This record gives sequence, structure tokens and C-alpha cells, in this order.
Amino acid sequence: MTKSFEIFCGTGGVGKTTLATSRAVALASNDLKVLLITIDPARRLKDLLGLNDSNIGDICPVEINGTKLHALLMSPEKTIQRMASTNKTPELAQNRIIKILSKPYGGMNEILSLIEVQMQFESGKYDVIVLDTPPGEHFLDFLESISKIKTFFDQSFIELFSYITQKTAKASKSLFRINFVNKILSGGLQKLLGYLQKVTDAKFIDDFIEAVKIIYESKAAFMKGISLQEKLKSRSECNWFLVTSVEQGKAEEALTMKEHAKSFMHQDHFLVLNKCLENELKEWAPIDELKSLKSSLETREVELKKSLKANFPTVLEFPEIMQLSPLEHVNMLTAKWKIYAI
Repeated sequence: MTKSFEIFCGTGGVGKTTLATSRAVALASNDLKVLLITIDPARRLKDLLGLNDSNIGDICPVEINGTKLHALLMSPEKTIQRMASTNKTPELAQNRIIKILSKPYGGMNEILSLIEVQMQFESGKYDVIVLDTPPGEHFLDFLESISKIKTFFDQSFIELFSYITQKTAKASKSLFRINFVNKILSGGLQKLLGYLQKVTDAKFIDDFIEAVKIIYESKAAFMKGISLQEKLKSRSECNWFLVTSVEQGKAEEALTMKEHAKSFMHQDHFLVLNKCLENELKEWAPIDELKSLKSSLETREVELKKSLKANFPTVLEFPEIMQLSPLEHVNMLTAKWKIYAI
């Protein structure tokens, strides 16, 4: 059964992005309209897709061995621009504070990734969206971004926004800024604005206040990220792939990630065990001096698989691939996906 979303997560260095790409190609080869969204892609992935830095943030048609799909190298800035265009709020893309926040490391990357997925889903152009999430702890930030949206738009902020709207309608910006700081803000936020006022100019404070106003006027666009949550939790709408490898310590990291994400991922998710050596080891006939090494590697991998299968409902095994060509790498992984017929 085709699902609308497929989410790939895992720690760094386990082949997550390459596996996500091969999965997108496998789905597209079945005549499905597929969009691959990847965050912080590796250089070799850009080369494989025929993309470069100038394509970051744009939805680009790509073709791999005759299979056509679309790819998006995530850019928070471009997502903000699409939000501004879709919702007819050009000021969202013009305010300098929002521009700072929407830089790759400006703090809104995970939230905007959710919103981007939701916007592309609503476009109706794709049968499946494959999302390659940030590695490790950044993936947990991605999950928590939903609660961040909720917190930002809770009742206290709504009241603050209401006050801002009333004041801007009645007062000049400079007078409003004084009233805003003196009458509304307290504690840490008041101290923050006081500090900013000392180290920046008055225009910066005005832009900061204006940014809050613009964001709240664009509330509907941000809140759409929350509506995505239930879809991603649904067994009928989303597949989750937690990627790890047989390398030392990676399996323990996967178990930790599963524990942190247990309230989000539904129970029939998949563990993808990458870089398996079992078949290669069976075919290896080492000299006597290396036989103990072969035995040790075989035993370690068998025990690791046994442990993981006890903790995950479904474990998918992918082999270590020695080819240097990224295209051959993806092709071999794509063929493996077809065998699993998920």
C-alpha cells in the first residue's frame, strides 16, 4: 500500500541520505510521483542528482537511470519565500529579523522543514514525499518542532499579539516600542530587549517587534505544520525508517533514538540495518592468520542482528556496497528495496 509520507531518520554516517534517495527512486520506478526532500545533503548526493548550491531550496526535476522524480535540497529561506507567496504576505520574506531566523542555523530549520512538507503535500502534485531528516539530535529537534509551534502560538502570545495590533493602530513605531517594552514585557524578555537596545539601534528593536507581528499575521501558515503531526503518526499515511549500521556503537544510538521518538513513531516502523557484511563474510576464504577475524566479525554481526530484532518489529538488511560511484551505490540499494516490496 502506497503511503503519502516516508520518513528516514538516524545518526550520522550510517548511509541514511543515500538510502532515502534509493527509496525515492524505487518508488518513482513504480510510476509514482515522488518528491525527495533532504536536509543538509552530502556533496556526493548533489552530484548524483545533478544539482549544485544554486539549486538549494528549489524543487528540481531529476532523472536517475531513466526514473524521473523531483528533489528539494531544504532551504529555510526559500521556504519562507514560498510561504510569503502562497499566503500573500510579502513582508514575511522581507523583515530582517525573520531573514536572520530563517538562515540555515537561525533556529527555524526544523519548524520550516515541517511546514515545507505540509505545503508540498497540499499541492497535490505528489503521491509520496520522502523526507531525509537531519542526523542524530537534530532529528529529535525536528520532532520537537511541532510542540515549539504550539508553544509559540499559545494563549499568552495571542494576547501579546492582540496588544501589538492595537498599539500599532494607535501609535507611532517609536512610541509603540516604548509602550511595548515598558507595559508588556517583563523578566527575561524585557532584559533581552533592553540589552538589544544598548548594542543595536532603535531600528533593530522596531524590526524585532514587527517580526512578531508578521509571524502572528501568518499564523495559519505556521499552524499547518501541526496538522502534519497526525499524518506522520498514522500507520496508514506514513512509513518510518530508522537507519543504523553494523558499525560499533551505531546500534546503541538507534535504540536511544527509538526511545526518544517512541511517542511519535507508530509501532510498525522499520529498522534499516545498513552496511551488513554477512553475505560477504560467508564468501570470504581468508588465510589462516585471518580466520579468527572472520569468525569474530560473523559472531558480532549475528549477535547484533539478534538484539535489534528483539527491539524492533521489522528489520530490513542492506549490504555494504564497495562501489565508489554514487550512481552504482544508489542502483544497488534501489534493487534491494524492490526485493522487500514495501
